[in-house]
Amino acid sequence: MKDIKTITIIGAGLMVKPMVDYFIEKKEYKIIIVDQFIEKAINIKGNRPECTAYEWRNNDTKQLDNIVKKSDIVISMVPKPVHLIIAKSCLKYKKNMVTASYEVPALMELKNEVEKQEILILNELGEVPGMDHFGTQMLIDQIKKDNGRILSINSYGSGIPAFESNNNPMGYKFSWDPVTVFTAAQTAAAYFKDGEKIFIPGDKLFENFWFVEIDDLGIFETYPNKDVEKYIEPFGLDENISFYRGLLRYSGYCNNMRYMEKLGLFDNKKINNFENKTFLQFTSSLINKESSENLENNISEFLEINRNSVFLHRMKWLGLFDDKQIPLEKGTNLNVLLNRMLEKMAYAPGEKDMIIIHIEIIAEFASGVKEKRIATMNVLGDPEGETAISKAVALPTAISSRLIVDGKINAIGLRMPPNLPELYKPVLEELKEYGFEFHTKRIKL
Repeated sequence: MKDIKTITIIGAGLMVKPMVDYFIEKKEYKIIIVDQFIEKAINIKGNRPECTAYEWRNNDTKQLDNIVKKSDIVISMVPKPVHLIIAKSCLKYKKNMVTASYEVPALMELKNEVEKQEILILNELGEVPGMDHFGTQMLIDQIKKDNGRILSINSYGSGIPAFESNNNPMGYKFSWDPVTVFTAAQTAAAYFKDGEKIFIPGDKLFENFWFVEIDDLGIFETYPNKDVEKYIEPFGLDENISFYRGLLRYSGYCNNMRYMEKLGLFDNKKINNFENKTFLQFTSSLINKESSENLENNISEFLEINRNSVFLHRMKWLGLFDDKQIPLEKGTNLNVLLNRMLEKMAYAPGEKDMIIIHIEIIAEFASGVKEKRIATMNVLGDPEGETAISKAVALPTAISSRLIVDGKINAIGLRMPPNLPELYKPVLEELKEYGFEFHTKRIKL
């Protein structure tokens, strides 16, 4: 009789249900779902006997240990700072751990101990980061097989409204935690141009965007995403490489974010009193104006933009010029912004989101010929089911976890897909069954 493995998923957010559905479909596992709010875990569990729901608070290490020690693998789907707490418990009981998140610096402190305990902690398994790494590795391996030399890599990813659902002036909708979006929007980034590292501070991120055209999909804005340097060695790239990783958005997004940041709308530290204050008064206070008279003129002067700028139209559409009371007694500027955005920029019933991953690699071959090799993935969400972004994060994480717990991936150490190249082929092959497939082409230059 086959030994039934126990898979523990910590966190019960939007990305977890399709992950649990995946394991249930396989009919080979017990699943433990853990969250600080037990109701969320119970909701995902439903009436499925394979699942057990637990409550866990971040400071309760004893409860965490009790959960981890009965697991065969732990999938951490919590905010990044909590990964370290979970990793320490996994080390204690020699349990493998995976996350969909970017590798956090705090985990690097455990690198030697992870290797000593001979366990695997595998990060960056979602959409971006995750499937973008798989697509990049696939093209790199093909080029190396053909004895090519890689000159440049451009990798783009997105989670945006589908074309037919892109029906608001902001060109964006929230299908996941909006706080995560704004945290990422203030994170410094870096890319390489002909071997030179170009560093972009967090407050300059949206000043450094440009346009990229993708066949059959259109033209999008892209801005830099995180620091690519840590991927150069794992991918086996030349030090003189040009290497860029960026996010994709509809036109106008970057200037929206740039101007909102300049107005101080991203401030999530200073607590303000909003009692009896209107959105109009709040917006006036952003530019230190006591009166809201001629507000649009004053904002255009403050931002040094045209009075007829589309940005002012978008602010008005959000409701930030409304003479309506703010439904918060206290909070930060970001709290007010998110209040407006969550009301105005949520997906309506029947609307779909979309993910795009697009990778372009230019390579030179022994014959002197240069080629651009392209891999593109475009998937729509199900308006009656799961969003594209939730499946794009959940499925590669779940498939990778299954490969590990079934003994098909036997690596140890602190890893991510670029330094675990044996992972991408079986994951991409299985992802095809769920409609997630890279389509490739070659262009001679």
